[in-house]
Amino acid sequence: MIDAEPGPSNKHGAQTLERGLSLLDAVARQPMRLHDLSEQSGLTRSTTARMVQALLSRGFLISSSGMLRLGPKLMQLGSAARGKIDLISTTAPVLERLSEETGLCSFLGRREGDESLHLLRNPGQQRVIVSTPAGTRRRLAETSLGKTLMLDEDAKSWQKHFEAADIPFTSEIEAEMRRHAAVGVVVHHGPPPDMIRAVAAPIRDASGAIVGALSVASVAQYVDDARLEMLMPHVQNAAKQASAAMGFAGQKEIA
Repeated sequence: MIDAEPGPSNKHGAQTLERGLSLLDAVARQPMRLHDLSEQSGLTRSTTARMVQALLSRGFLISSSGMLRLGPKLMQLGSAARGKIDLISTTAPVLERLSEETGLCSFLGRREGDESLHLLRNPGQQRVIVSTPAGTRRRLAETSLGKTLMLDEDAKSWQKHFEAADIPFTSEIEAEMRRHAAVGVVVHHGPPPDMIRAVAAPIRDASGAIVGALSVASVAQYVDDARLEMLMPHVQNAAKQASAAMGFAGQKEIA
């Protein structure tokens, strides 16, 4: 049973926990020696040493040649957490909010080999909807979701996927993909007769890897280029929320 009353002992325990987590955060950013950790944390050397010893004994930290580093216990906990995070259930509320904000159909997808797999669709509020059902597989280069799922790859890989979809990989398309990768969002203009317009962004896990993508889509008569630009921040914000729920805590660096 957890005591909900914030008595003196509980306050002290919470303070100790916060200090311990702060020490872990500091070492996660950069391995360091005990005296450096003490100076950075603002704690006395004796208090820092006592807390570090506790963290060492539980495997949250290790000491190598006097340098404190993150320990195996954190790796084990991270691995266990990743194994329990489900992309669909984690992202479904984000997808629903995205459709409410934009009024458009929203989609969730992940990669399976050289294809994208649609996992979830929220219908939105428009009279004409994009009816791609869950379970649909498409070549990566054919959809906004698929293009997003390969944003971290290089031009040689992009060329392979575009050619597999019978789409010539021109210098213009390569430049477009580089722009998409630089801003972290894909704006897609589908071919006739459907003329689908879509905006998509990647979902990343704790390692920074792309593990999924979400998008909004409609037909060209409802979404012109100006509307597409207005949709970009909504989609990017939703992707950030989904990524945070998947454990992503930082900004992916662009090479």
